[in-house]
Amino acid sequence: MKKAFTILILLIILAGLFSYRVEIRNYWLEMTKPDLPEVVEYELVEKETAKPEIKEKTGGAENKALPESYNLAVPFTPQAPLADWNETFKEACEEAAALIVHYYYQNKEFTPQLATEEIIKMVDWQKNYFGGHYDLTAEETKEMIQKYLSYERVEIIENPSVDEIKRQLIEKRPVIVPAAGRELGNPYFQTPGPIYHMLVIKGYTKDKFITNDPGTKRGEDFLYNYDTIMAAMHDWNATDINLGAKKVIVIYP
Repeated sequence: MKKAFTILILLIILAGLFSYRVEIRNYWLEMTKPDLPEVVEYELVEKETAKPEIKEKTGGAENKALPESYNLAVPFTPQAPLADWNETFKEACEEAAALIVHYYYQNKEFTPQLATEEIIKMVDWQKNYFGGHYDLTAEETKEMIQKYLSYERVEIIENPSVDEIKRQLIEKRPVIVPAAGRELGNPYFQTPGPIYHMLVIKGYTKDKFITNDPGTKRGEDFLYNYDTIMAAMHDWNATDINLGAKKVIVIYP
């Protein structure tokens, strides 16, 4: 009788652990998250006016030593700010990623309601401009950022290296990454994860990129290994996302 009671108690405990396995996993992930570098605030500066010969002497970003870690103070919103994952917000990672960088340059913070309104406006603009709301390539995302958010200079970097991404960051420019979403392996994504996705790199540690990933409400300061980001990096390709070119998008203030 005592043995049967013990077995029953164990089965109840196991059933409880199984029922709350996702919550337990999420709690463990949060508890074991490493400390991040201190954030660097964005400060609007005047455009460079130095003469070419002076710039040659002082050197550009390519000659700066890379710090071991770096972390920009970039605001965050998920692409479904009110947790309504209907088709509008399910396909809104491009809009959310662009807005995250835009708000960083504007020194603004999101609220769920404000982010929702902003994303809906961008989706409506996209429907009028592109004729629909669908997965945007890096080039189309660049065009949306220039036309809708009014940035003059938006650069697409092809086949970037880890160090090239880091150099953009230490120049205080977050980096937007198009990716094969299921290759990211984010445990917070709804299984099996998005085929195509965009996220923002805002910093790095010794072995990981610090991102604001709008694909989950837990995407703020989410850490991905360098190899994970570089392998998953793919522009949209309707035939096979893994055949998409490796590109990132950089917005200049």
